[in-house]
Amino acid sequence: MSRTTHIRRAVCVAAAAALTGFGLVGTAEANASRPVHQAVPHWYMTPNPGNDCELNIRASASPSGKKVGHLSSCSQGAWCWSQKSDCGATVKGGSYTCRYADGSGGLRSSEWARVADKDGKLAYVARWCGFAQEL
Repeated sequence: MSRTTHIRRAVCVAAAAALTGFGLVGTAEANASRPVHQAVPHWYMTPNPGNDCELNIRASASPSGKKVGHLSSCSQGAWCWSQKSDCGATVKGGSYTCRYADGSGGLRSSEWARVADKDGKLAYVARWCGFAQEL
């Protein structure tokens, strides 16, 4: 096999690892020819405590959009479509009201965050009814 073929295969393996959420990390203790897979943290949109740790996942950016999932824990979330600390740019959609994280007052907004549903398809959550965190 030529050197170019080896390089192409290495690039393909690294790209596939990155797409599946794993980084290839070599360690001094490990065999240098066998990389170790290490999980990489990802950003998730989690419900805020003010809403009793509840958050609906919808097929469209609207409270009337088809419900495609539901979160009921502040320690679990929906995978942010855009892997950024704020879950990426918001989408303007239907208006909703959420309570602040401390349970006080109500916040009315029409901003929706893009997330992935359980099947990996594009979905939406009410942006201010949750917050992005790295899990």
